[in-house]
Order: sequence, then structure tokens, then C-alpha cells
Amino acid sequence: MKACAAVSLCFALFVNVGLAVDSNPLGKVFELMSALEAKIVKEGEAEAKSFKEFFEWCDSASMNLNNEIKTGKTTQEKLEAKIGELTSAIDVSDSEIEKLSGAIATNEGELNDATAIRDKEHADFSAEEAEPCPCPLPQALSERVP
Repeated sequence: MKACAAVSLCFALFVNVGLAVDSNPLGKVFELMSALEAKIVKEGEAEAKSFKEFFEWCDSASMNLNNEIKTGKTTQEKLEAKIGELTSAIDVSDSEIEKLSGAIATNEGELNDATAIRDKEHADFSAEEAEPCPCPLPQALSERVP
């Protein structure tokens, strides 16, 4: 029986404490402050998680950007070297063109000289062919042909 009385006394105390908290304005303030504290802690944890994700994204983007910059600089150096190489090749080709232009001019001069000599020799040959032949052999042959 004593145990039963003790249990009923404890039950009565809990009911009274519950009613006292519900009806006590100071208890309500503590309850609201506890709820607000839990809400703030929860929002802080969510913000910390979001900040961590943003920070990781920033690090990743920064590393990618730095890698692209390094790659771009390497590509720029390679292209500048290629431009220098091709500029040198252009200079070599220009000098080769000048050399070949001189050789072409020389060859054209020699060709003109050879053509003039051939024309002169052809004119001389044509003049000799036009003259009558002083020897009687071609006439004798033409008369003997039946």
C-alpha cells in the first residue's frame, strides 16, 4: 500500500508540475527560448554545411582556374615558339625566293642569247639554201632521173 501511495503521490506531483509549467508565464518563456535555441542551432548547422560545400566549390573552381591558366600559359609559350619558328622559315624562304629569282633571270638571259644565236644561224642557213649551188652534181642527178 505504501508503494501505491508513493506512486500516486509522484503522479500527482508530475501533473501539478505540468500544469504549473503550462500556466506559469516564466515557464513558457523558458520553453520558447529552448525552442528558439534549438532552431538557431539547427539553422547554424545547416549554414555551416552550406558554407563547407561553398568553400569546397570555391577551392575546386580555384584549382580548375589555376590549372587552366597554367595550361593556357604553356599553350601560349608553345604557340609563340611556333610563331618564331615559322617566322624564321619565312625569312629562309624569302632568301631562297630571291636566290631563285636571280637564277631565273640569269637563265632567261641565257635563253634569250641562245635564241638570238639560233635565229642568226637559221637566217644564215636559209640564206645559203636560197643561193644556187655552184656544183653540177645536183643538176646532173636531176637530169638522169627517168
